[in-house]
Amino acid sequence: MKPRLFTPGRFAIVCVPSLGFFAIPFLPFAQEPVLWFGLPAVLVWSVLMVLLSVAALQIVESMYLRAGGREADQQEAERFATQQIELIRDARIAAEESEGVR
Repeated sequence: MKPRLFTPGRFAIVCVPSLGFFAIPFLPFAQEPVLWFGLPAVLVWSVLMVLLSVAALQIVESMYLRAGGREADQQEAERFATQQIELIRDARIAAEESEGVR
């Protein structure tokens, strides 16, 4: 079975920081000037969501690779390279035929 990058579980992992970003205007500390660690709370929250996004994407990638994603990616790359070579070959043949070389 070919591993899929998009699964409901992986999507849920990535949704957590995304929802954190979208929730910023509705959080109570966004309405008033509050400092966390000497910085505006909204800035600290945004930095946390960026770091959480990086961690979530790392988790999703490791889950995908553990499920056999590396082999699937390699097979897809080989298939794409073969298709590209065939397209180039067909274009060259068509160009040669239009020039009367063939």
